[in-house]
Amino acid sequence: MIEEENSKKLEKAIKAVESLSVKKYIFKPSNRIIWIVVGKEKEYFVIPNIYCQCNEFYINVVVRRKSKTCYHILAQSIAEKTGKYEVYEVADGDYKRLINEWKKESI
Repeated sequence: MIEEENSKKLEKAIKAVESLSVKKYIFKPSNRIIWIVVGKEKEYFVIPNIYCQCNEFYINVVVRRKSKTCYHILAQSIAEKTGKYEVYEVADGDYKRLINEWKKESI
């Protein structure tokens, strides 16, 4: 059961990478980096190997401790290793606006 769940998660992550659903925002001139993974309904803020703002991460990783990760974190990791992601260079002045937009999507 656990292997099947991980297999499905990996399959979803690979599909996300192949469809270029992983985005890397580089804010200039600070070079601050934000990773976003586009899911079925929303864009999810991801801190590599640590955090995702999706419900699956909160429920199954944080609360139930039933899983170690979600497919968004897997997708970000695969994309970074393979170089298959979109890059957006954005002015530092847009940082607060974009963070607020991504936060709204999680509510």
